[in-house]
Amino acid sequence: MFQAMSFLDFNISPDSLDNWRSKSLHEHFTGHEPVKPYHDQPEDFTKPLFVDSGGFKLLNSDTFGDRPEEGGSDNDWSIYTNPESILELQLDYGADIIATLDYPIPPNLNEEETTQRMEDSIDSAIRCLELLEQRDESPAVYVAIHGHDYETINWYVGTFLDRAGDLDNAFEGFAVGSLVPLRTNVETLVDIVQGAKDAIPENRVDDLGLHLFGISGKFTALLALLGADSFDSSSYIRAAQFKKFINREIGVDDGTTVRHPDSDSHDLGDFGVDIERTSEARWAADWSKFSADQIPDDWDCQCSACEALREIGYDQMQSTLFDSKSYDQSGDHMKSDFYALMGYHNFHVYQDEMDYVRNLIQQGDGELLDYVAKMARNDVGGIRQALKRATVRDRDLATELRERGYDRLVAERADGEQERLNVDLPVESHEISLEYTPEDFNVLERDDYCPGDERVLLIIPCSQTKPYSNSRTHRVVADATTEWKDEIHKVTVSGMYGPVPEEFENISPIKSYEYVLTDAETDRQNLIKNRLVEYLNRFGGDFDVIVGYATSKTYREVIKRSLEEYGEGVVLPREPEMRALTEHFRTTNLQQLADYLEEELAPQTRN
Repeated sequence: MFQAMSFLDFNISPDSLDNWRSKSLHEHFTGHEPVKPYHDQPEDFTKPLFVDSGGFKLLNSDTFGDRPEEGGSDNDWSIYTNPESILELQLDYGADIIATLDYPIPPNLNEEETTQRMEDSIDSAIRCLELLEQRDESPAVYVAIHGHDYETINWYVGTFLDRAGDLDNAFEGFAVGSLVPLRTNVETLVDIVQGAKDAIPENRVDDLGLHLFGISGKFTALLALLGADSFDSSSYIRAAQFKKFINREIGVDDGTTVRHPDSDSHDLGDFGVDIERTSEARWAADWSKFSADQIPDDWDCQCSACEALREIGYDQMQSTLFDSKSYDQSGDHMKSDFYALMGYHNFHVYQDEMDYVRNLIQQGDGELLDYVAKMARNDVGGIRQALKRATVRDRDLATELRERGYDRLVAERADGEQERLNVDLPVESHEISLEYTPEDFNVLERDDYCPGDERVLLIIPCSQTKPYSNSRTHRVVADATTEWKDEIHKVTVSGMYGPVPEEFENISPIKSYEYVLTDAETDRQNLIKNRLVEYLNRFGGDFDVIVGYATSKTYREVIKRSLEEYGEGVVLPREPEMRALTEHFRTTNLQQLADYLEEELAPQTRN
């Protein structure tokens, strides 16, 4: 799978993008030589390419808006937020499968804007199918759909099918988006899958696939049981970024435990348990993670990534990852080599689960149901309550569970009443809006603001979690600087509003907006920079120390440019290994901030 707007993540210029669009990605990634002598010959790219539309990247874009003739502005990329432009980009990449341009729905978006975005996504999907109908050859199409509960997504699918008319055979299935914020709430995922499947007419159920964006791993079996057909996820990469190995263990009723099998295994006998016992000893997977510096002594994963790691040596991996200060150190291996191998191991784990689930489906005879029920009895990832919730609407599932002896996994009690099932969303309860603009808050225009007598002005980037102070990114900075908390005046740099002093974090425009500043949004970057410079010109002299802490490339650059224009202040960490959010949490970087404050404040008295 490929994200149509991924070029925004790789610092690619419009001219560079033109080169990528000049031929398909299959052609770009064919015929390459090994990057290093110890690398294998790269295989040619022959697998089907699924290109998502990039709707999330376009969520609040100032750059990629309407075309000039529709009231928007021209841009250097010649890419706009409409089905024609995005489809052309997907086709240039050489997509074999595409998802229609959609308008994602963040959790807690107000009802009016939610409805409007769903209507816009349906219009976009219809237009995409009309455009492809005019072509002799077209990629397969998945219609992107959204909804955070059963009723909403059920309405969405039903409404689209009604609107599709003669185009109802022009697509291969539905792809459910906006799931990543919900990935820890499997009960909500159950509602969403059931809502989508129940809206598909019975005569089309076997024709239309259901893809889940951003969901996989330990929930694969349960969601496949309920009707999901395909999955994607980047969790295996994110785990590797934090130097984590994902461990999937297979257990049986007699207590036997076998670590995850080779991904090439397709026979139950390959999983280390006598195949003749599988009818009596039901299987279940358990999931855990461990850090690269805490590899178990008995770790014996047989995937190709771990075989390579054993050949190189775990000591070498740990020395490079944890001791080396540079990504370009001398020697045969760089940090990126080991991040890649960890990511590849984690991918094997996810793929092993997918292969195993596929094998159970092929066996039939309720093998998949038994596997999910065993995970539920072990309460892996909250699957127990999620499976119970599924039985509320799926009476056939409830009946089959009872027939197979899993009465306690059915929501209905012996007296016929339903258990009270909790499906609270794991998000803040306040409502958000995508209609906010930079004019809805500007601290420079407020008469009720004046810094206190703190000695330090600490400038840090905003977070998706609101209020900012509740976010993980802000909490780790607060923990690192707790010794000087009474001396610090925190100002957050919002990609929407510019400087936001801490005392304004709980007002509606700050708590309820949704926006992420990107490299491509140069006009917005300049607006934020100008507001921060003006803030510093007005209030910077009130502080003894001005320090920014930022590692994400775009926000760090805005803060750095602002301090340079003002003529005072420093951005930490001084030389982060990467301009990425992961560096924000690195202990040595946080310690650098603490040491800087210690050095600047300890010997001083306020002037």
